[in-house]
Amino acid sequence: MKKPFIILGGIIVLIVGYWLISPLFIVTVSNETLADLPVSAAGPAVVAHGAFVDGEPGHHAEGNAVLLRLEDGSFAVRFEDNFKVTNGPDLFVYLGKDGAYDKEALLGGLKGSVGGQNYIIPADIDAAAYNEVWVWCRAFGVKFGSAKLLSS
Repeated sequence: MKKPFIILGGIIVLIVGYWLISPLFIVTVSNETLADLPVSAAGPAVVAHGAFVDGEPGHHAEGNAVLLRLEDGSFAVRFEDNFKVTNGPDLFVYLGKDGAYDKEALLGGLKGSVGGQNYIIPADIDAAAYNEVWVWCRAFGVKFGSAKLLSS
């Protein structure tokens, strides 16, 4: 009678283990460009930029982030082509300020652990209220990396 529960428990442990560990060995690539944003030939204006720094120990991030003002007055964050971050489960992109991310300033799920990617800032988020962009693991509450955005 206990054997089916042991087998089921083992299967659950394997599934959860795979979900937790496999992202460390998988590289996901995003190849979005500026042209993928809703812009014309004039292009967006660079408002701020910054370099990614590592998050918690064992979580590496590098590359550049740029805050852009689009022609319609909206804003976007762009991770440049040189962006790389340690992959992990449940990674999301947030805005933050002065060393703290804001869970209400969600830009979306991380599109790739490597490469260029664009995140439109929703209209109900005041881009001027933030000076950082974060890659955050929601499952474990861990910062994988962040970039302090400095005015251009």
